[in-house]
Amino acid sequence: MQGVPDWNDLRYFLTIAREGTLAAAARALEVDATTVGRRLAALEEELDSKLFDRTPAGLTLTDAGRGIRSAVEEMEAAALAVERRASGEDARLEGVVRITLTEAFAVNVLLPRFTPFRERHPGIQVQFLTDYGALDLARREADIAVRLTRPQEDTLVARKVGEIAIAPYASEDYLERRGLPDPANGFAGHDVIGYADAAAKWPEARWLTESAPATHVAVRCNSVLSVVASTVAGLGVGMMPCMFGDQEPALRRVAPLVTSLRRDIWLVVHQDLQHNARVRATLHFLAELIHRERPLLSGEGRPASRASGRRGA
Repeated sequence: MQGVPDWNDLRYFLTIAREGTLAAAARALEVDATTVGRRLAALEEELDSKLFDRTPAGLTLTDAGRGIRSAVEEMEAAALAVERRASGEDARLEGVVRITLTEAFAVNVLLPRFTPFRERHPGIQVQFLTDYGALDLARREADIAVRLTRPQEDTLVARKVGEIAIAPYASEDYLERRGLPDPANGFAGHDVIGYADAAAKWPEARWLTESAPATHVAVRCNSVLSVVASTVAGLGVGMMPCMFGDQEPALRRVAPLVTSLRRDIWLVVHQDLQHNARVRATLHFLAELIHRERPLLSGEGRPASRASGRRGA
């Protein structure tokens, strides 16, 4: 009678199915590709079935592979649920807490103000996972998420802790050369910082397209930090969160806040982890920090510029 396959082999199978190649699966699992291939071969031998076809584009599931994938995903969900619930009962203020958020928010808001947490909770090791892609809390890719949209999943608990304001900025050098842009005429005659790749779908990109159609796009960027750097360099007018623009000495806000672009800040955790002591301590500190920085985040700290010099044509 055939036994139950080793869970680790099944986990490797699932990662290969999701990633599409042995190399990508190896990176996701943090092992070498040889190990992934060996695990797959062992599983195929045990099941006496070929699970993947090798194609120029990568590995694709065979009928046998597709047949077992849903069952393996159910096993993964059950294993993760056990792990989350066990962690949820952990009352110790020690261990690892993983936070998924954007690099810009981590670098400009959290990390410069995180020392008090380390002093308060030396036994908790926080990992900042900075990525524009949302990591999956249900799959334990992270424990806490800082998000700008409220999640819809029933298993996630979300709390609104603040707001992010967005406005147009330009460098002092740019204003000296080009004058103050006029939002009333769509910044006509001025250069702007545009958006590329996934960033082209951001609300700021749509706003620029609709509100400033007559402008010239100087460069296009796919991250907030690149938009800030381009604006500081004097390449054009950049739309950015006030928490970045107001902290840059070289930049001036050149028009009022764009209220339609205001974003909510949500702290998100899986319901199974909401009572975990180290997760609760981290959530409490994050909420406290974000609330304290409300003037910076909401753009209350600096009015629109009244820069001298000729107004842009």
